[in-house]
Amino acid sequence: MDIQKLYNVMRFITNHMMSIYGKHVVYPIRFHCQKKKVCSIRKKEKIRVLFLIIDLSEWKTEDLYNQMSAHPRFEPILGLTMSTESPWEKEKFRSYLDCKGYEYKDLDTMVGAINSIDPDIIFYQKPYSTNYFPKYDCVYNLNRILCYCPYSINTIDESWIFHFPIEYYSWQYYYSNDSSMASAKKKFPLITKNLVVTGLPLNDKFLKPKDSFENSWKLVEGSKKRIIYAPHHTIADFHWDGIAYSTFLEYADFMLEMAGKYKDQVQWAFKPHPFLKSRLYQVWGKERTDAYYQEWADMENTQLETGEYVGLFMHSDAMIHDCASFTIEYHYTHNPVLYLVRDEKHTDNLNDFAKRAFELHYKAKCQQEIEQFIVDVIAGNDSLKKEREKFYQECMLPPHGKTASENIINAILGEEEYK
Repeated sequence: MDIQKLYNVMRFITNHMMSIYGKHVVYPIRFHCQKKKVCSIRKKEKIRVLFLIIDLSEWKTEDLYNQMSAHPRFEPILGLTMSTESPWEKEKFRSYLDCKGYEYKDLDTMVGAINSIDPDIIFYQKPYSTNYFPKYDCVYNLNRILCYCPYSINTIDESWIFHFPIEYYSWQYYYSNDSSMASAKKKFPLITKNLVVTGLPLNDKFLKPKDSFENSWKLVEGSKKRIIYAPHHTIADFHWDGIAYSTFLEYADFMLEMAGKYKDQVQWAFKPHPFLKSRLYQVWGKERTDAYYQEWADMENTQLETGEYVGLFMHSDAMIHDCASFTIEYHYTHNPVLYLVRDEKHTDNLNDFAKRAFELHYKAKCQQEIEQFIVDVIAGNDSLKKEREKFYQECMLPPHGKTASENIINAILGEEEYK
């Protein structure tokens, strides 16, 4: 048996045992024992924080990293490593870091990287153990203080959401708002003791002035509207019930038809989930998938976007999607948004916060309703605008009148509202 197969077997056994005993045996013991270690870390002159980063499009702690870099109590370190699920992301990420002038460590070229860096705290951006090579998997770093800052806002309360080791072994698991935390604690009181409401750094990114974001849209002539088509990767045959959101197979060709039909009124951006292409390779095959993506890249009034998307959002006029996290995030633009509804059960497992955000979407269950939304965007019709503004003021801003990054720093230090 080769080393990778052996590791896969070991990880399966480890995670299976953790799922049985972790939440009710290991987790309570760790939660109790780490208090002393946290107290010691808070007394240090400099707290060394390692950000494990693997996927550029889902790196949402950049603002937190920058604020820690400017803070006298922190020494943040970016640790770049290859994702086991999307290894091609590493070089894209490296190019971004080099372009921004960020110092970082290539963990994959270091011997004993974690021990060599010796961080006080490790930040994880994704919950899935399958994304990380073994030496970076959280279950192999339980001797460190771990923090989990999700790459998306929590929208559902299912038991599998709190099944991932990083979520219950983290010292602090950051949540976006009180409504979401109350819902999770009510449903899972034994395994949500580490939830801390700070807002998320992705909130901070969206709250910056529009002109601070690079405009990645092609030059638009006249009064064309900019509409994003953002399909998710959760094609039903590949995902559990409850998160099989994708409607891509139903509407893929139709959306290209709409791009052609309204070429004089709309500039389109195709923003697929990073994993959609690999899913489509399994369904369509490589030739058809690549040709479809290339068509979006080549048409006069369309463009293909596969990287950082906040600037794309902020300079847009509307979006059409079927992605859970975008249900929340796009509301930061104050623009109209259409959700492609796959079935009537979509809201069954949403928490109250996400249900409200979803209700402020226009909905489409057929091609005619999609086209009507496009026509309304072109005409400037937006009957939900006032309700979206109210939701924004009540639910979309980080607590305590501070940025989410400031709140996370205060939570780590045990200051102000987080004593």
